[in-house]
Amino acid sequence: MTRQSLLALAATLSACSRAASAPAGAPPPPGPGVLELRAVPAYVRVAPVEVSRDGGLATATGRVGFDEDHTSRVGSPLSGRVVELQARPGDRVRRGQPLLAIASPDAESAVADLVAAEADLTAARKNLERSRRLFADQAVPYKDVLQAETDATKAEAARSRARSRLEVLGIDPAVGAHRSRFVLRAPLDGVVVERAAMPGMEVRADSGAPLVTVADLRRLWVQADVYERDLGLASVGQRAAVTVPAFPGETFAGTVTHIGDLVDPQTRTVKVRVEVENPSQRLKPEMFARVTLIGRPGAPAGLTVPADAILSDGQASAVIVAVSPGRFQKRPVALGPEQDGRIRVLSGLSPGDQVVVDGGLYLKAELEAGGAR
Repeated sequence: MTRQSLLALAATLSACSRAASAPAGAPPPPGPGVLELRAVPAYVRVAPVEVSRDGGLATATGRVGFDEDHTSRVGSPLSGRVVELQARPGDRVRRGQPLLAIASPDAESAVADLVAAEADLTAARKNLERSRRLFADQAVPYKDVLQAETDATKAEAARSRARSRLEVLGIDPAVGAHRSRFVLRAPLDGVVVERAAMPGMEVRADSGAPLVTVADLRRLWVQADVYERDLGLASVGQRAAVTVPAFPGETFAGTVTHIGDLVDPQTRTVKVRVEVENPSQRLKPEMFARVTLIGRPGAPAGLTVPADAILSDGQASAVIVAVSPGRFQKRPVALGPEQDGRIRVLSGLSPGDQVVVDGGLYLKAELEAGGAR
């Protein structure tokens, strides 16, 4: 028998001897990347991977704001001086209700223009009638009739222009002795949430500064900052749940109505607008809010683990999985958002896995050192 044959036979006999000496039913030796402990320390605690009740959850922070479709920041279209305040912050107003009065020469000029235009139109119409009668009696040429018709048409256009200006400004032509008084009125039903105007304050039509802000607070917008990685979980029409620190444990139902088109280069977030019904007006603009985007019916369920199970080195995340009693394995995971102390896991785990929530750093060090303990 050759030397090589003798070596092969010896190796076979040695393997058979080790197999025979191993107790029956013993688990196989740990594979690569698996730590086996004969005695698991008491401080090592595991918890199961859970399936979230709503598929595809994502959370974001945000801020409550006005519904800009039902908010009006009212400025003055005329220059003048505030002479009377007729609504205070907190007052509920109806559309067309007076908010404040301004003494304005521009208002008097607009009314005077209409009065002059109406007088010119009356004179032009009388002149046209007289010209037609004279032409019928062959006392004037036809060109005088044409000129009178032209003058009447111009006068009518001037009156329409003057009347339209008053309508745009909201000035009643029949103001009598108060021609210089311009009344600023509420453009919609709502609440006076802010009033910058003060008695005697000078206002300019070209300043653009609002004097009164009126808003309907029965519906509000929540602008949420959704991380770029979670955009795939957001869609227009999606249900959302809004919570605020002022009312712990209470949830306000909302709907996603808009997803921004730009990613903030500093925070890597996108603005997502959620409309929230607020009939009791308990939500207030500028409140901080937390928004949970709820997965659509039929969306795949997400997996979550306790936040304490995540081990991160700043670049990648991992968990320690208890593959069997006394055996542990490190697995890289891709993470989603955190909610109520649990983090959504996008990949790396399966339902039923057990992850280490206490003692993970010790097991990680043992795994990196290698070998059974």
